[in-house]
Amino acid sequence: MAIFLITVGIGGSFALINRIMDFSSVSSDRLQAAYLAQEGIENVRNTRDSNWLAGNEWNLNLPSGTETGLLGKFNRITTITTPEPDKIVVSVEVNWQERGRDHRVVAQTELYNWR
Repeated sequence: MAIFLITVGIGGSFALINRIMDFSSVSSDRLQAAYLAQEGIENVRNTRDSNWLAGNEWNLNLPSGTETGLLGKFNRITTITTPEPDKIVVSVEVNWQERGRDHRVVAQTELYNWR
């Protein structure tokens, strides 16, 4: 009986450790994806600001589209919409697969032509 209880206890401990490691890995990847999404927004903001400094239209050649293989496994999709003439909405989605499941982080902001 004692051997059975010890075996069940050790098996439960291994299962718990495995779940904690899975959670830690997904959390780490989610944090990296959040940083990549913010970087995508900053790329658009930097292009807008560079356009102003160069005397160009503020929304000229804003970076949008899909980038694959970021840090090996992340894909970033940047979408820009123009609901008003002096306003753009930047939406960045970062997705990846881990352990057979799809994961996704989305960041969104509004940028204006305040000049």
